[in-house]
Amino acid sequence: MQEIEFRSAHHLCVETDPALCVPCQERLDRQLALLPRVYGELEVALVPAPDSGDRETGTARPGIPLNGPAVEARAAVRGTLASWADLIVEGRTVRLPLRTVPALAAFLRRHLGWLAVHPAADDAATDIDAVLREALRILRFPSFPAVPTGIGAR
Repeated sequence: MQEIEFRSAHHLCVETDPALCVPCQERLDRQLALLPRVYGELEVALVPAPDSGDRETGTARPGIPLNGPAVEARAAVRGTLASWADLIVEGRTVRLPLRTVPALAAFLRRHLGWLAVHPAADDAATDIDAVLREALRILRFPSFPAVPTGIGAR
């Protein structure tokens, strides 16, 4: 997987201006481009491999055992992208994209210039950064610290 850049806890490019700085816009664009792929990889991680050791044994529950964190991460990715797309639709009176992660991410990338100067731009960048970071942590990519529960949900 390519090197992924995340926001620093101390970086705030909106101290005097609500706009995201150019490096933050570029990072957000790269993250939005990557999210559909990560979302797809989370789908693969939903059902543990039979010999992975992730499967619960000794349970009498019927059905397929699911990876709960992967389910939650997928919901957070889709929900976060949909929430920010809704803001754009309301603010620009444009048509809502399909509610798929690829369509939502592409829509946000197309309207990134508008979103980057919105008063909630920093919140959008923080939310998207958080769901990507958590998804990668669940996929067990090393060096990605956990994000506190609830981050990324609006």
